[in-house]
Amino acid sequence: MKISDRDKKLIIFVLLVAIVALPIVFFIKPQNDKIKAMNAENDSLTKRYNELKALSEKQEEYEAKIVELNAQRDEMIKLFPGDILKENTVMFLRRIETSDHPMWFSTIAFGEYEENAITDADVNSEGNYEAGLTALKLQTTLSYEAEYEDVKAFLDYIFKYDDKMIISSVSMDCQKDNKIRGTVVLDQFAVTGADNSIKDANIPNMLHGMDRIFPIYVIEGEEGAEEEAED
Repeated sequence: MKISDRDKKLIIFVLLVAIVALPIVFFIKPQNDKIKAMNAENDSLTKRYNELKALSEKQEEYEAKIVELNAQRDEMIKLFPGDILKENTVMFLRRIETSDHPMWFSTIAFGEYEENAITDADVNSEGNYEAGLTALKLQTTLSYEAEYEDVKAFLDYIFKYDDKMIISSVSMDCQKDNKIRGTVVLDQFAVTGADNSIKDANIPNMLHGMDRIFPIYVIEGEEGAEEEAED
């Protein structure tokens, strides 16, 4: 089969196009895509480098600020007791019942402890274990009866008390005898894990039992007569 000059020229043209196009499609274009991706990554890394460089230049300032903020945090934590003990709460309310502004609490209903982590347990730079800090909250609902002036004194006392606590809710109902009856919701707060002090409940000594089950009583008017009876 004889190929005409026109077909020869066409074949040569196609071969030339293939010689030029194939390197572009299979080598030059992929390389260009890689270069674009590398340029984009380089721009991102340059931006990040500049950010880190700016932070590095202020490292001493930031470290000093961290020390200052940690000191402020520690001072705030010292304002809270190290735990909330229910026996302390009971004795605290008992002292109010016997104070100059007494309130009588007919019921005390403790809620569940609420815990929120402040910091995780960690090992410091000296290799010593440091317990994590946990914020603790206990909500107690109290039913009370008191004079109006005593209720006001109680609210003021809670507001000024050393351990952190608040009255989150209070209701008052004036009775015919001018007594105020209602409920109070007391929220107490503490921070555990910071070695903060816990107040002593100061529970007084109580008499438990007696020296004999059936004590002997002398019946008046009958000398020498004895009667055993239950106390």
